[in-house]
Amino acid sequence: MPRLVTPESPRKEDNEDALRVYSDVTAKNPHRSTTLNNMGVALERQGRYEEALAAFSAALLCDDDDIYAWNNRAVILTRLGRPQEAVLACIQALALDRLCIFAWVTYGMVLGRLGKYREAELAFAVAEDLDPQARSLYPGNLTMTRA
Repeated sequence: MPRLVTPESPRKEDNEDALRVYSDVTAKNPHRSTTLNNMGVALERQGRYEEALAAFSAALLCDDDDIYAWNNRAVILTRLGRPQEAVLACIQALALDRLCIFAWVTYGMVLGRLGKYREAELAFAVAEDLDPQARSLYPGNLTMTRA
């Protein structure tokens, strides 16, 4: 299960370096979900949301059970103004791991964007039951890299 750590904003140069490394690794092994997910996070942090979405989608083609990629896909779909699709990605992430704090927080965020405030509060409450600091993730950067 992912640890709850509020990510710090990386420097732009760090994201560019990370993206370069992930691009090299992906070119050598294009079917590795972890690498594609992490590449998507690097793209997201550069504001390249369409490319990030493509990377998360590619990660899911490699491993449909990658909770990180499902959660990250939901975050990006929300940023792209596609919250209905983001809800489906959240539901898939939670189907894979009902204890994933990030997925509950993302789900709450997406439901809030859809104006479903009661349901959003329930999702945040579940996240807070799992970890009292869970709300500190909202509205921060919710994409998750994988080791």
